[in-house]
Amino acid sequence: MPVLEVATHPRHGSRAFSPRGGVPPPRVCLGLDLLDAAPADRAWTIAHELAHVLRRQEGTRLEFTRRLVTAGALLGALAVAAVLVAGYLVLFSPGRYIGLLLALALGIVGVTGMWLVLVALIRREETETDAAAATVFGEVLTPAGVERIRRNEGRLSRYVPTVLRSHPHPAARRRAGLAATVTRSESQPGAASRH
Repeated sequence: MPVLEVATHPRHGSRAFSPRGGVPPPRVCLGLDLLDAAPADRAWTIAHELAHVLRRQEGTRLEFTRRLVTAGALLGALAVAAVLVAGYLVLFSPGRYIGLLLALALGIVGVTGMWLVLVALIRREETETDAAAATVFGEVLTPAGVERIRRNEGRLSRYVPTVLRSHPHPAARRRAGLAATVTRSESQPGAASRH
């Protein structure tokens, strides 16, 4: 049974902590901003964080972690190999400065690639967790919740391209939840959506 806590600092957002083996029990820590939120938004946040715990316990989250580590290792190996080749060019070729610039460029490309893969995998995990919150708990982010998340992200965040974001745009999170709820109601005849 997860333990529900409220954050002690205003800057700490909602998070789920789910240790392996269940000892200590999973914790869901809610941000202080939720105390002023509408009950439906509070319910969605709790469902979302519990879905993280559920996915971890089911092993779905472990699959995400394996993909993350594999992608990071592949890009890291590629970056290391590129830097080694560039280092060889610096040491043993007449164009040493070109090799140095090549090493710098390949290192930057490798690190940027690792970061983009990491962000994409986190964004995918968050989308799947939003769908699980809608499917398992029947909770979908409300339009007011979309606006609350936008305010918390800051004014300029709406201009950040999706490829650079660790979480989906708030409106996309609502759409994912609504789609999962439709799928849920189609698979369970007689179940009505309340959103």
